Amino acid sequence: MHFLTKTFLYCALIASVALAMKVTSAAASEDGGNIVFNQMLRCLKLPADAPSAYNFLIVAVIKDGSADFLSVNFRTPPSEWEKTAAPLIADAITQCEPYNSISGRTEFSITRELVEAGSKN
Repeated sequence: MHFLTKTFLYCALIASVALAMKVTSAAASEDGGNIVFNQMLRCLKLPADAPSAYNFLIVAVIKDGSADFLSVNFRTPPSEWEKTAAPLIADAITQCEPYNSISGRTEFSITRELVEAGSKN
């Protein structure tokens, strides 16, 4: 019985450490995403006549201050405007390098609300 309790506690400890690492990693990814997003806004030139709603998911791997890998993903089937905007978003991310303070994988969304709010700051 003692062995089972010890094993259970050990497994619970491993699970809690793994969860803490995942939460820390997600928070670091979110912070990095905010940095990349805010810096990218300075270079972002979206096409005119934006739809009332759009939502891109950006996945970027930053290495040595540069976007080493970049993916612009659509959450729904893209409109023609979104198809035109996606490469402009990717260009803005690479044009606004370097991202000296972050490294690793970041994820963030680009929505009309976030772009409008960010461009007012």
